[in-house]
Amino acid sequence: MKVHFIYADAGTYYYPGAHHGLASIFSMLRSHGHFVSLQHVKKAPSRREILEKIHREQPDLIAFSATTNQIRYVELWSMWIKQEFTIPTICGGVHATLHPEEVIQFGGIDMICRGEGEYPMLELADRMGDTSHIKNLWVKKDGTIHKNDLRPLIPRLDDLVLPDYDLFDCNRILKDRKGDFAVLASRGCPFSCTYCCNHALRKVYGDRNPIVRFRSVDNVLEELKLLTSKYPIRRFSFADDVFAISKEWALEFCEKYPENFDLEFTCNARVDMIDEETLKNLRRANCTEIGFGVEAGNEWLRREILNRKMSNEQIINAFNAAHKVGIKTISSNMIGLPYETAEMIEETINLNKQLAPDHIIIFFFYPYPGTELYKICEKEGLLSGMHSASYISESVLDLDTITRKELEKLYARFYRYAIKREIKSFHSLVRYPVMVIDRVIGGLLGKRSIQMLMKIYLKFFRMFSLLRGNK
Repeated sequence: MKVHFIYADAGTYYYPGAHHGLASIFSMLRSHGHFVSLQHVKKAPSRREILEKIHREQPDLIAFSATTNQIRYVELWSMWIKQEFTIPTICGGVHATLHPEEVIQFGGIDMICRGEGEYPMLELADRMGDTSHIKNLWVKKDGTIHKNDLRPLIPRLDDLVLPDYDLFDCNRILKDRKGDFAVLASRGCPFSCTYCCNHALRKVYGDRNPIVRFRSVDNVLEELKLLTSKYPIRRFSFADDVFAISKEWALEFCEKYPENFDLEFTCNARVDMIDEETLKNLRRANCTEIGFGVEAGNEWLRREILNRKMSNEQIINAFNAAHKVGIKTISSNMIGLPYETAEMIEETINLNKQLAPDHIIIFFFYPYPGTELYKICEKEGLLSGMHSASYISESVLDLDTITRKELEKLYARFYRYAIKREIKSFHSLVRYPVMVIDRVIGGLLGKRSIQMLMKIYLKFFRMFSLLRGNK
């Protein structure tokens, strides 16, 4: 069978990358003799572009993958396809898992896949005509929706075939990311941050098996060796929610990685789950940068609304500890949260000034259906009905604690501060021309200049390290 995947990744203003879940499904299908093609949609396409690709590929099944921000594209594109073809369609991903009732009602979607997709997609490809017993699938047939049971999560990730990224334009991705390639060593997160999908996914699966599963260190290293043999990779970025949540696993990785690679790597960590010993070992293993979720500077907002129990002191200590051992830091932040005031956003800006991170990322909060914070937004009447494909274009909430104009002004000021910090760190030969360009853009475009600069910053912030002068 031939399966054509359409991955919606349009208008995010973030550098497009490979999708780890899809890469794993590709390898599963290919290893069992099935054919796979991919349409990685990075810009909103025309109807003709979507249909022409399907005419060329002539698939037996069309599979969509999209996040909540991109799901409206799936609804539209699948209708275009159904107007032209009779090919069956299926949609998977987190949104389809948490909101199956919505997605299965899309006129252009015949099936949805809830949860992990490797084995259900293989079974579907193996026996397309009989879907009645394929766990994880919901199937729309003759006006009836057949809801098959959900299978347990895959307990041993090492049993999966190594992900296959060949269908993605990896050379272009690496060029855009200056040689940086994102990989996953684990799946799942044990924490219950109210804005994130992880606690909602745990409710879907219940307690049938552990949510957090790590691949063995040797299995991860095997994948890295395969990737470096195929692509011009200069650095690995581990995209795991919390890379060092298992200290034992992290220390084993830190011991074995430098025995096999001299490439730098980056990862994510929680400030309350990292210690000096782990940081020192990460640095010795050639970890050069760690991303920490700050999210909000106001402790009440972070603790009571976001369910993140760390204090400002813990955050400051973690950043200082990383800097002490020579690891650069990324601070991730959100603004436009329920109950957030202008003064609270000022606290977030001021906390970042104390942290002195090497990079600062700022997103507008986006309410994901199924999460606790979405329910709060719904209860408080904050949902505007707006949708956005991006985290940086605008807030989709009607907040009663801050006006939209105030929010946009603070967002622009926060980003301007982040960008100016970057520029000041550049080598003098680069710094002054960039400062001039920044002023010219601001003078010509006025208010729109910050949006342009934010898009550039999000797309290229990983290359800024190359422009830094010696500190």
